[in-house]
Amino acid sequence: MSRFQTQSVCLKPLYDYSHEVFPVNEDSTESRPTESSDKRSPPVWFWVISVVALLWYLMDTSAFFMRIFMTDEAIKAMPENQRHLYQNIPLWVNIVFACEVFGGTLGCIGLLLRKKWALPLFAVSILGVLGQTSNIWFLTDAVSTMGLPAVVMPLVAILIGVGMIFLAKSAISKGWLQ
Repeated sequence: MSRFQTQSVCLKPLYDYSHEVFPVNEDSTESRPTESSDKRSPPVWFWVISVVALLWYLMDTSAFFMRIFMTDEAIKAMPENQRHLYQNIPLWVNIVFACEVFGGTLGCIGLLLRKKWALPLFAVSILGVLGQTSNIWFLTDAVSTMGLPAVVMPLVAILIGVGMIFLAKSAISKGWLQ
């Protein structure tokens, strides 16, 4: 064997890639390996919506704690009809309120961490919203006592909750969440 033949054997590739099939990236026509689904980066609007929703749920969480830890002085300072509403809130309403705010807050944190577990947390949150809304609209005189905000705020909470569920489902289907 000549010296030239020995060198050509040494330059032979360790692995033959000619039989490999690489998926085609949908965004372009060139054939190359695509990023794995856990490496896809969501667009900027996803992050903006997630942060704004987190701020919404944090404000809602502060409202929850203000309700739970309201002092006797604050209760006495309320108008009589509002005091009556507050003093007659059933325990289950506070429980579903907690589900709403903590489910939503943790769901937003899940989105920001790009975790699939955000979706079931948003489902818990929307169930909390619906439970609390049913109490406000159907089981108390809150609408006549509080007026338009007792109608509008639950509607806003429902829309945000449903929107977050759709966002989480879409993010999962696009591979943005792991």
